[in-house]
Parts: sequence; structure tokens; C-alpha cells
Amino acid sequence: MKFADISKATVFVLLAFSFTITLVQSSIANSQTGSNAVLIRIQGSMETIDVPTELYIKEALSLAEQRNVPLVVVVDSYGGYMDSMINIANAFLNARIPVLGYIADKAMSAASIIVQPMHIVGISPYGVIGAAQPISVNPVTGQYEFINESKIINSVVAMATRYAEARGRNSTAVVMFITKNLVLKGEEAVREKVVDVVANDLNDFIAKVNGRIVTVEHDGTKVNYTIDIAGLDEFSPPIYIQIYGYLRDPTVNSILWFIGFFGTFIALLSGRIDILPITIVFLLLALLGGSININIVAVMLIALGSLLIALEFMFPTHGLLGVGGIISLLFGVLLMPISPATQIAPSFIESVRTFAIILGGGLTGFFSFILYKAIEANRKRRRAVSKISNNVAKVVERIEPGKRGRVVFEGEYWFAESDDVLEPGEEVVVVDRKGFVLIVKKKKQV
Repeated sequence: MKFADISKATVFVLLAFSFTITLVQSSIANSQTGSNAVLIRIQGSMETIDVPTELYIKEALSLAEQRNVPLVVVVDSYGGYMDSMINIANAFLNARIPVLGYIADKAMSAASIIVQPMHIVGISPYGVIGAAQPISVNPVTGQYEFINESKIINSVVAMATRYAEARGRNSTAVVMFITKNLVLKGEEAVREKVVDVVANDLNDFIAKVNGRIVTVEHDGTKVNYTIDIAGLDEFSPPIYIQIYGYLRDPTVNSILWFIGFFGTFIALLSGRIDILPITIVFLLLALLGGSININIVAVMLIALGSLLIALEFMFPTHGLLGVGGIISLLFGVLLMPISPATQIAPSFIESVRTFAIILGGGLTGFFSFILYKAIEANRKRRRAVSKISNNVAKVVERIEPGKRGRVVFEGEYWFAESDDVLEPGEEVVVVDRKGFVLIVKKKKQV
């Protein structure tokens, strides 16, 4: 089949690009000015303190450490999940370079805790910080309850106190964020020493912190940095992190589980095993909403996609397996957590991912067209076979009683059965059908 050759070439190109990614080395630091800080934003699609935001922050921190420049974090968040909060706060606490935070509007709940281990924190005049009492959320109903269990509260208080004291901040006020849902704004937060400076905007914040000396301690070694930021290089979330964030959205994740689970159930119930690969792709994507590692899911998607495409070559399904394989392979490539901060230039990786999207989208459309044509052909065949009555066909493959062969009927190949022995080249009469199998007899017997 012609489309099989195209698919083989496509897989080769994708594998070649993946291999190239693992080999190419690029020195990002040499392409950037050392006086420019790295800027990230915990807002918008990265607002929730969750695994994708955690990955985003760690990549940006790695990039800033490689360049040996400060990391500037704009915070505008209602908070998020405790595990990611702890991981992010620990990353800031152990950073090898100065971490500067600016609360543009709000740092609530988990966000109020992750700013504590930053070296310098600014806040807008009307920005707010606090309200960090842990809550539990029912994933089905969306209802939440405040947690008052001392085991949990005390552990969160202990961690928050450690972060605040490490930077000389008012740990008492931070504890009240957790136990009393204390909320402070602007000047109040500065007076209570949970943040360091009030600034009208990000530029004002940078102007006010330039010239300050920050002590960075790591592995028992203390280094004094004089903040001197000439500009900001914004590091946007890579495509795989953005997709990861959308897939972990509770609504999207629920839809993926629904399609994957019920699609698999219906496929097994109806005997349509051929659509199982597509439902499995949905189930794998739904797993990202849980605790399973993104690396594992990406590898599984790539492996499944490669297998489905190989099966399409060996057992053509008119594009059905091809569509599932391309979709699986595409998501696998897009979710590959390759770090642009340590090895590959971000522009190169983004170009590869964009190429994968275009190529995958085109091939998905191509296989979908083949699948559509196959469905249309089957519809025509259903209409044609419903009108069968004493029509002549020609045998192309020997037919014996109890053994099927093939015939040409109205320009198409059909499987056929007969009580007679029929040789290739004989003309036969179609007298009945069983599904898409024709029942034929020798022409002279009718």
C-alpha cells in the first residue's frame, strides 16, 4: 500500500529527530548576556502549584544556574498542591543562585509558602499574601474541607518555619498564614517582614533590588552576590509542560478517563478490538492526572505508537491502526521531558516539537481520509450486497466445500463459499450472502 511507504518514511524522520535531540549539545550560556536574569511567571496556565509548574520552575532554575544569573519569579497564584509546594520551596531553598520573587497580585495558600525561601521578595501595593490553611478536595464533587488534623498542620508549620527562618523572615506571621488564615497586603506584609519591599511593578522591583547583596549558601559554602540585573530573558513553559498542564486539568482529565474507560468497555463488549488501541491512548493520557511519572507515560505512548504503525504495515486496517499510532506517537514526542536548560537550545527543541505537531497532524488527517474512504467503501458494499440476486461473479481463488476462496464481483474482491469445487477462471452465480461472504454456485447448476 502506498500510504504504508509514506508512514515508514515518517517514522524514520521522527526517530532521526529524536536521535538528533539526544546528540546535539548547545551552550546556551554563551548565547545570552550574563547580566540578564531569567524570568518566569507563576500565573496564567502555570498559576496552579502542581507538577507541571514544578517542572517549569526546576527547568528555569537549572537554566539560571547554568548561566550563573538570578532567577526572577513573578507570582500571581491562588495556590495548589502540597507535594509540589514542598518540592518547589526546597528547590528555591537550595538554589545556587539568587532567587527573587515579585507578587504581582496574589500569593495565596501554597504560593505564600514557596516565596518564603526566595532570597528577596517584593509585592505590589495592593498585592496580598497568606491564607495557607491546608484543605482537602473531593475529586468527584469539587467540594473542599479545611484540614485541622494536628499531624498535617504541624508538619506544614515546621516546613514553612524553616523556609522563613532561613531567609530571616517573620516565621510567626507565616505560621499564622497556616493556622489562622492570616492575609496581609502590600505595606502590611513588609512591616510584618514576610516580604522585603513594595514595588509598583516588575521594573520598579528590579530597580529597587539592584545593588543589594544576597548570600547564597549551598553544600555548606556561602557566596555573596551583588544583584545587578540589566535585563530579563523570559523563559516560557516548553510545549510538553503546557500540554501536561492541560491534561492534568480536572475537567480534561475526567473526559479522558470517561472516553478511555467506557470506550474500552464498549470495544470489548461489541467485539471491535480494532478500536482498542485508540481507547488505550486515552487511558494513558488520563494517567497523567494521577501520580504516574510523565517520563513513563511518554515512553509508553511512543512504544504503543510505533507498535500500532508497525501493525498497520503488516495487517492493513485501512488506516485505523495508523491513526491511533500517529496520535500516540505524536503525544509521546510532545510529552518528552527533554530539558532545554541543560543540553539543547530551547529554540531547537521547540522547532522539533512544532515539526512533530505539523507532521503528526498531517499524517493523522491522511490516515483519517483513508479510514473515511474505507468506511464509505463498506457502506457501498453493504448497499450492493443487499441487492444480490442471481448475479454472475468470477472465481480467482480455488473454492472447496468448507473452505473459502475469493471471487471478483462487480469489480471488487469478495470471500466466497460454495458446496461445489470451483476453479479459478470459472463463472459462478451469487445466490446468497452471509455478512460479507458470498454464497456461490456453478453457473450451469442454476
